[in-house]
Amino acid sequence: METLDNRQPFWAISKICLNNWHYIDRKILTLSEGINFFTGHSGSGKSTVIDAIQIVLYANTDGRGFFNKAAADDSDRTLIEYLRGMVNISENNESQYLRNKNFSSTIVIELEQTRTHEKQCVGVVFDVETATNEINRLFFWHRSGLLANAYRGEKRCLSTVEIREYLQRTFGEEAFYCGPSNERFRRQLYDVYLGGLDKEKFPRLFKRAIPFRMNIKLEEFVKEYICMEQDIQIEDLKESIMQYGRMRSKIESTMEEIEELKKIDGIYQDFDDKREKSRECDYRLTRLEMLRLQADIQGLHDKIKTREEGIKVQEHTKAELMRQSGELQKEHEELLLRLNNSGYKALEAELAGLNESLEHLGKSRASLTKTAQRLAAWKEQEITSNQTIWDIDKFEAGTISEGELTRLKENIAQMRAEIEEERRDTDSTLRQIKKEEREAKEELKELKQGRKAYPKELEEARLELQNRLQENCGKFVSVQILADLLEIRDERWHNAVEGYMGNNKLLLIVEPKYAKATMDIYQEMDKKKFFRAAILDTEKVMEEEHIVRQGALAEEVKAKEKYVQSYINFFLGNVMKCENIEELRECRIGVTPDCMLYHSYRLQHINPENYMRRAYIGEISLRQRIRQLQKHCDELQEKRLPLAALVEEAKKLLELEAMPLPTEDYISQILDAKAIKGKETRKKDLLEKLQKLRAESVDTLEAQMKEVQERRDAKQNEITKTAKEIWKNGEEIEKFRNSITESEFALSGIQKEFQENERFEKQFEEYLEAQKSRNYIYLKEASARQLQQLGKKKEEIYQELVAARSAYTKKYTQRNFSVVEEDNKVYQELLESLSCDNLETYRQEANEQAKAAVEHFKDDFVFKIRSAIREAYQRRDELNRIISRLDFGKDKYQFVITKNKGADGKYYKMFMDDTLQINPAQLSGSIENQMNLFTMEHEENYGDMMNELIGIFIPPENATHEELEEAKKNMDKYADYRTYLSFDMQQIVQGEEDMKIGLGKMIRKNSGGEGQNPLYVALLASFAQIYRINLSPKIHRNPTLRLVVLDEAFSKMDAEKVASCIALIRGLGFQAIISATNDKIQNYLENVDKTFVYANPNKRHISIQEFEKTEFAQLADEEEQG
Repeated sequence: METLDNRQPFWAISKICLNNWHYIDRKILTLSEGINFFTGHSGSGKSTVIDAIQIVLYANTDGRGFFNKAAADDSDRTLIEYLRGMVNISENNESQYLRNKNFSSTIVIELEQTRTHEKQCVGVVFDVETATNEINRLFFWHRSGLLANAYRGEKRCLSTVEIREYLQRTFGEEAFYCGPSNERFRRQLYDVYLGGLDKEKFPRLFKRAIPFRMNIKLEEFVKEYICMEQDIQIEDLKESIMQYGRMRSKIESTMEEIEELKKIDGIYQDFDDKREKSRECDYRLTRLEMLRLQADIQGLHDKIKTREEGIKVQEHTKAELMRQSGELQKEHEELLLRLNNSGYKALEAELAGLNESLEHLGKSRASLTKTAQRLAAWKEQEITSNQTIWDIDKFEAGTISEGELTRLKENIAQMRAEIEEERRDTDSTLRQIKKEEREAKEELKELKQGRKAYPKELEEARLELQNRLQENCGKFVSVQILADLLEIRDERWHNAVEGYMGNNKLLLIVEPKYAKATMDIYQEMDKKKFFRAAILDTEKVMEEEHIVRQGALAEEVKAKEKYVQSYINFFLGNVMKCENIEELRECRIGVTPDCMLYHSYRLQHINPENYMRRAYIGEISLRQRIRQLQKHCDELQEKRLPLAALVEEAKKLLELEAMPLPTEDYISQILDAKAIKGKETRKKDLLEKLQKLRAESVDTLEAQMKEVQERRDAKQNEITKTAKEIWKNGEEIEKFRNSITESEFALSGIQKEFQENERFEKQFEEYLEAQKSRNYIYLKEASARQLQQLGKKKEEIYQELVAARSAYTKKYTQRNFSVVEEDNKVYQELLESLSCDNLETYRQEANEQAKAAVEHFKDDFVFKIRSAIREAYQRRDELNRIISRLDFGKDKYQFVITKNKGADGKYYKMFMDDTLQINPAQLSGSIENQMNLFTMEHEENYGDMMNELIGIFIPPENATHEELEEAKKNMDKYADYRTYLSFDMQQIVQGEEDMKIGLGKMIRKNSGGEGQNPLYVALLASFAQIYRINLSPKIHRNPTLRLVVLDEAFSKMDAEKVASCIALIRGLGFQAIISATNDKIQNYLENVDKTFVYANPNKRHISIQEFEKTEFAQLADEEEQG
C-alpha cells in the first residue's frame, strides 16, 4: 500500500496512569505508537479507559456530552459515578458506591515524541468529599514521563494539594503547570502541549469519531470537517448595512408618519367644518329662543289687560245679583213668620222629640228581652237553686224589685265562680294525664322499634363524647351504656339487679385505653346539662382483681366485655342474695328477689321506679317495660275521657248569661219598657192635630216659601259662579305675571351669556327672511333637529379622529400627544416640520451611508467569500492528492466541492466572477436608487441579487426578539462561504473507463461495510487535516497528536475490510485505539500492534491484560479455549 510520508514526528500516547477511576483502583497501561486494540465482553470496562482519555484531551470534567456514548447515545453517566465507582441504585433511588470515604483520583497521559523520544505528561487530579459529593480538581502538565510514585503516596492517591506541592518541589517553573481552570488548561493543551490543535474542531471531531455511528449526512460531514469554517469578520459590514437600513427605515418611517398625519389632518378638517356648522346652528337656536321669549312676554301683557277688563264687568254683575238675593230673603222671612204664628211648628217640634224618646225606649226594652231569654237557660241546670229560678221568673215578668235583682246577680256570680274553679281543677288534672300519656306513648314507640328510651341528656352526652373522641383520636371510638352490655342469668333476680344498680346501669363505657381521654373531654362539657351523665373509669377498674363472694348478686349478671364484668364484680360482688329478713340480717349488704334491701343496718324497699319504669338491662326488661307501658296508656285513657267531658260541660255553662251590667241599668230598662205605652198615646194625638192644621193653611204657606227659596237659591248660585270667575281671572293674572317674570329672567340670562357674532347674525337674518312662518317654536324644533344631526355627524367624525390619533400614538409611542384634544395644532405643526426639515436630512444621511455600505460589502464580504471558496478548492485538491495515493483495491475516492446545487447556489457566480466590480462613486442620490449598488458592466446580472443579500442583513423595523435572532442566523449563514457550495464524495471505479459514483445519495443504499468506507475515508481525512499530516515534510511545524479512537468502528465489516481499514490508518501515520467486543477478536489480531483484554466479572473490579504482537498466538488459543 502506498502511504503518506511518515518521517515527520508526532506526540504518541505511550502510557496511561489511572488511580481510583471507576472500578480501577490503580493501573498503568503501556500503549503502542501504532495500532492498539481494546477487547472484552460488553460492560468489561473499555469505555471506562476511553472516557478517562477524553476528560484529559478535552480538559472537560462535565462529561455529559461524551461519557459512555460508545455504549449508548442516551447514557447519563456522571463524573461522580466514575470517581466513586457506582455499583447499584436502590429501590428508593439512592446510589451505592465502592468508595465511601474521602479520597483522590488521578488520570495521567504520558506523551512521547516519536523522533526525539522526549516525554511529557498531562493529567487531572480530583479530591472527592463523599458526604456531599463535592469535587475539587487540578489540571497539570510536566516534562518527563510518569512520576516514579505513579502519583501515589503510601496506600493512597495524592491529593490536589500534594500534587501541586510535589510538582513545585520537583520541577522548575518552565517544566510544569497546574491549575483548576479548564479553559486556561485547554488553551495551553491545544496551543502548546499538543502542537497547536484547533480548539473547536479537534474535540468535536474526536467525540464524533469514537462511536463512529456517523449519523450525519456525508455532505454535511465533508462540509463540517473537510472545509473548515473561516472566521470572516463582517462586523463592519453588518454595522454599515445596519446603519443604512436604519437610515432607509427612518426615511420610510418618516414618510409613513407624514401620511398618517395627513390622514389625521383630513379627518380634522371635516370635523372642524361640522363643528363650525354646529356653532352657527346653535347661534340660530339662541336667537330664536330670544325672539320666542320676547313674543311670549308681550302676549302675556295683552292677556293680563283682557282679564282685568273682564273682572270689572263681573264685579258689577255680582253686586246686582246680591241686591236681588236680599229682597228674596226678606220675602221668605215674612212667610215663615206667618207659618209660626199658626202653632204648626211647635207641634212639629214636639213630635220630633217624642219620636226620639220612643227610639231610645225601644232599644232599652229589646236589651231587657234578650237578657230575660238568656237567663231562662239557667232554669234548666241542676246547679240552679229554686230561689234563683223564682227571681228569673220575676225578671221576665218585669216585676222584680231592686233587692231581688241584686240577689239574682249574686247567685249567678257564685254559680259561675264554682263552675270556673271546678273547670280549672279538672283541666289541670287533664293536662297532667295527657302529658303522661304522650310521654308513655313516645317511650313505647322507641321500645317497639328496639331502642331503649334512655334519658335525652344521656344520649346527647354519648353523642358528644363520640364526636370529640373521633376528632382527638383520628378514628371512630364507640361510647356505650352499661345496661346494653349486661345480661341477667336468672329472671327471678332481674328486679333486684335493676333496683340495686339504679342509675349506675346508665354509666357511659369506653375501652380502657380511651378512658383517660374520655374523662378529660367530660370535664370540659356543660356541667348544668350533663351532670346526670357519668363515665366509668374502665382503665382503673381493670388494674385490680375484684373477688365475688359466693352467693353474691354479681353471679347473676353476665357482661359482654371483660372490663365491664370487672366493674360488676366490684359493685355487686359483696351484695348477697337473700330469701327473707332473717337472711338479710346475717349479712352487711343483702337483697331479696322482691327488692327488699338491707344496707348499713338499714332495711328499706328499693324504689320501684328503678326496676319498673327505668328497667334497661336485657331483652326481658325491654318486653316487660312494653307491657307495663301499654297497660299504663290504657289506664290513662280511661281517666282522660271523663275529665275531658267535664271540662267541655263547664265551658258551656260559663257561656250562659252572667248579668255583667250594674243593677241600676237593669232597673232603668224595666222602667223604660213600662213608659212606652204612654208615649205612643201622645204621639197619636200630635199626628191628628198636625193633619188638621195642614188641611186649613199650612200647605199654601209652605208652597209659597218653597217657591221664594228656589228663586233665592238660583241667585246665590249665580253669585257664586260670578265670584269664581272673578277669582279665576285673578289667578290667571297672577299666573301670567309669574310667567312674565320667569320669561324675563330667562331672557336676561340668555342675553347675558349671548355673544353677538356678525357673520352668524347676518346668516340668521337671511334665514328669517327665507322663512314663511314666524312660529318660533316650530322654527326652533326644526333647527334643534338640524343641530342634533350635525352633532351626531360631528361626534362620528370626532370618534374617527380619536381612533386615527390613537392608532398614530400607539404606533409612534415617542409622540406623547393628546388624542382627545379638539384642537389639531400639535399634529399640524409636526406634519409641517416633518415635511420640510427631517426628510431631506434623512435622505442625505442615507445617501452617505449607502456609499459606505457598498464599500464594506465589496471589501468585507464579496472578496472574502471568494477567497474562502478558492481556499476550499485548494484544500479539496490537497486531500484528494493524499487519498489518491492510498490503496483501496480497485476503488479510489475523492472529495467533490462545487457550486451549491440548492437555492443558495444562485449567488455563487456573483462571487466568483472576476469581472465583477463596484463603483460607489456612481451611486445616485435618489432614495429609490440608493440600494441599486451597481452601475458597472454586470449590474444587470447581479444588482438585484446584491440588493437581495444586503436586504437579508437588515432586520425589520421594531423587530421582535425572535425576528432579531432570525436576522442574526441569516447573517451568520450568508457570511459563511460554505453556504454557496455543495459537498460530496465520489467513488472512482477503475476499469477501461473510470466510473465516478456520487456517494451522497448512494451511501444509504450500499451494504453495511460498503456504506462505512466513504465515511471512514472522510473521517480519517478530517483527522489528517486537523493533525496537519498533509503538510509537506519541507515545511517545519510542531509535532501534534495523531491519536484516533474508534469504538465498534468496523462492526459491520468482514475480516478483509477490517484489515484494509486498519492498513489505511497505519498508512496515514495515525496512532489508533480500536475497541471491539471479544467475539470479533480474530478480525483484528493479525492487523494490530498491541492488544488489551478487559474483564469485569463481578461488576466491581476491572482487570486489564496487555499482549504484545509476539504473544497473539497465545491470546488466540485462550480465546478459542474460552
